[in-house]
Amino acid sequence: MVGEETNERPILVVEDDPNLRAALARILRGEGHDVLEAADGDTALAIARAVGLRMMVVDYSMPGLDGESVLRQVRADLADEAPEAVLLTAGAHEQARAEALGVLGLCKPFQVETLLAALATHRSDETV
Repeated sequence: MVGEETNERPILVVEDDPNLRAALARILRGEGHDVLEAADGDTALAIARAVGLRMMVVDYSMPGLDGESVLRQVRADLADEAPEAVLLTAGAHEQARAEALGVLGLCKPFQVETLLAALATHRSDETV
C-alpha cells in the first residue's frame, strides 16, 4: 500500500471546493504531512480502499456522497483499519452528526490551529 514505505501514512483531504482543498493540502504539507486530495466522495472511497491512510479531513456537504456517508462506508469497508477523521461542517447540526460518528467536527470557517492540534493529538496517540 502507498504510504507504508514511510514512517507516516498520508492524510486524505476530501473537499469539493478546489480552493479550500488546495489551501488545506498546502497547509498540511507545510507542516510536513504527506497529503492526498479528492474532490468527491467516490474518489475518496477509492483512495481509502487502496491506500493506508493516517487520517481523513472530509467536507460534510459535497455533491453525491456526503462526508458522513463517506466515513460510514470507509468504516464498513476497512473496519479496524479505518483512519481517524475530521469532518468539516457548515453548522451545529452537522457538527452534532460528526460527534455521533465519533469524529471531530470543525465548523467552517475554522481555525487552522484547531485542525493541526487534532492531527498532533492523533500523531502522539500513534507513538505511544
